[in-house]
Amino acid sequence: MSKTVLTYEQMYVLSKGLKYVPTPSSLNVIDIITNSEKSLFNVPKIIKQAAFAEISTYVTKWKKPEHNNLSKEERLALKQIKCNPTITVVTADKGGKVVVMDRDTYVLQIEEHLKNRNIYENVKDPTNLIKSKISKLTNRLFKNGKISEFNKFDFTSIDNLPY
Repeated sequence: MSKTVLTYEQMYVLSKGLKYVPTPSSLNVIDIITNSEKSLFNVPKIIKQAAFAEISTYVTKWKKPEHNNLSKEERLALKQIKCNPTITVVTADKGGKVVVMDRDTYVLQIEEHLKNRNIYENVKDPTNLIKSKISKLTNRLFKNGKISEFNKFDFTSIDNLPY
């Protein structure tokens, strides 16, 4: 479905399927920590500490695998596919096969699909309304002496919004 001609190695790598996971050559510790902090945002402190202890143990004990499950040519082919801005790789609607599409065509199909008002409807972003309600409530609680100024600031701070 794409005008792009793929090499044999690229076709071979894609034939492994989208659930195929290449052996990692290194760990991106910054990504691991960032993703962990985001996912543990509203978790009790004791669980968060236990999770970070496990993650720390994993990162320090991790060793580069002895054997790669991709050859250098296959790894290069995968990188070329990932870096090609004109194509996108998706799963077929039926059969679970891998389909390579021109990105422009894919975006047009998605936009057409989203315009179908029998399936989708436009929703309004409720963030400002929620922030306004929280602000009014915290101001009232602060004026009535139920919360401190620090709590009022903490509850209305933009930093406390979930990701």
